Amino acid sequence: MHESAVHEDLAWIRSLMDESHRFLGGTWRHQVVWGIVGVTGMLGTYVSLSTGRFGLIPWLWVVSIGGGWFYSLVVARRAETSAAVRNAAARAFGGIWIGLGVTLTLLGGLTLFTGALEPSALSGVIALVFGSGYFASGFVAGLRWMQGVAVGWWVGGVVLLYWPSPSGLLLLAAMIVVLEIGPALRLRAIANRADTLRG
Repeated sequence: MHESAVHEDLAWIRSLMDESHRFLGGTWRHQVVWGIVGVTGMLGTYVSLSTGRFGLIPWLWVVSIGGGWFYSLVVARRAETSAAVRNAAARAFGGIWIGLGVTLTLLGGLTLFTGALEPSALSGVIALVFGSGYFASGFVAGLRWMQGVAVGWWVGGVVLLYWPSPSGLLLLAAMIVVLEIGPALRLRAIANRADTLRG
């Protein structure tokens, strides 16, 4: 009886891992879009600071983040109508990334509009929060390389907190390209291989 329960547990874990890989593979476009939003915002903020157009910065982020959330909501609505069953992997990763997205939006908004957080510290805080999301996703999915991506975010976050300058925006933009868009393209390749094997 005990041995049968162990086999059932292992089968469930393997099934969850497979679901996780398929679900993450399907999120690559989502990550690329948000990566573009982030890079555009960082570069736009850097240019605005360099040229003294400080009033443009809040509106730049309102438009870019608003566009990102609109895209996310449209994609989520389509996924709900096309999928008969929302599996455990979708719930787990949806919870992780929606929670982090709300956290990052609040951090950015409160910093820009209330001054509750020192603006020079925001880039580092954003990087640390991203690290948490990638570590949790990699842990649930059993993807060690994704946990390695989390370490990259954490190291970059520490550097940014020790180096509070407008140039940190350029570093964070580069990190988004390497540590968000890069992993998204790797997930796309994993998803394509899985589709080929199933076909």
